[in-house]
Amino acid sequence: MRARLPRVIAALILTLAAGSAGYMFGVDSVPAPIRIPAQTVSAPPKDSVRILYSLDEKQNDKELIALIDSAKTHIYFAIYTFTLPSIADALVAAKKRGVEVRGVMDSEQSSNSYGAPITKKLLGAGISLVVERHPTGNGIMHIKALVTDSAYAVGSYNWTNSATTINDEILEIGTDPALRQAYENVLKKLLDAYRGNTAAANAAAHISIGTIDYTEAPNHIGETASVRGTLVEAYTSASGTVFLDFCKSYKTCPFSGVIFADDVKAFGDLSRYAGQTVTLTGKISSYQGKAEIVLSDPSQLSP
Repeated sequence: MRARLPRVIAALILTLAAGSAGYMFGVDSVPAPIRIPAQTVSAPPKDSVRILYSLDEKQNDKELIALIDSAKTHIYFAIYTFTLPSIADALVAAKKRGVEVRGVMDSEQSSNSYGAPITKKLLGAGISLVVERHPTGNGIMHIKALVTDSAYAVGSYNWTNSATTINDEILEIGTDPALRQAYENVLKKLLDAYRGNTAAANAAAHISIGTIDYTEAPNHIGETASVRGTLVEAYTSASGTVFLDFCKSYKTCPFSGVIFADDVKAFGDLSRYAGQTVTLTGKISSYQGKAEIVLSDPSQLSP
């Protein structure tokens, strides 16, 4: 089992914990979860909670928009992957009607080819956006949460079309005051911690330095580049995460590519690249003293 596996497991535990946090506080005081038919999507009533499975109604996006539309004073959010224009439009409309809107996004996801248009739209509307900043250049902003002055929504649900209509996702929506405040406190903590790392500056910083050999990657931690080398093996761990190895011994190799289990399917059969020279494009980060690029979209891998 690779040393990198604990990080994958930890991310899974955090995701599950976020989706079930509503049952850690006053379970007996919360009504039994209810399903809301498609025609009655609305902001949740006082002292309620409902657990939504994405493929029951395929409308988690509409549930979030209902929360956004009902906000009176403020909306704070943290989201890993955000590509749905409908949710972006709802946030922009909230900003225009005088609601304070602030968000935390992942530095890579918010600046790649499919996330950048949403980031641009939000910034253009004057919405305050920051991205995560970790000293090693590693670590992702993997939270998916939204909090308003009266409600919260948390779970595994990314704000994408596939998460809405194809993936198995959980979204918990509730109005318990203690839980709402707890989630708001977390989001405010992140907004404060990353306040100097704006999404606008991050987008500018993601201009690629060009193509480099995989052996040079450790000298460019925190920069965006196209890293080129001959792929020795696409190794799949027990958790489903794939490691793209450029050396016979990954333990001594200066660089590798990482594709987390949720994204692997989109890449197809990666063994077809074994023995070929390939290029991985993205932000170079550091994990356990070695350079790596996390791949979430097939466009980041090319022969």
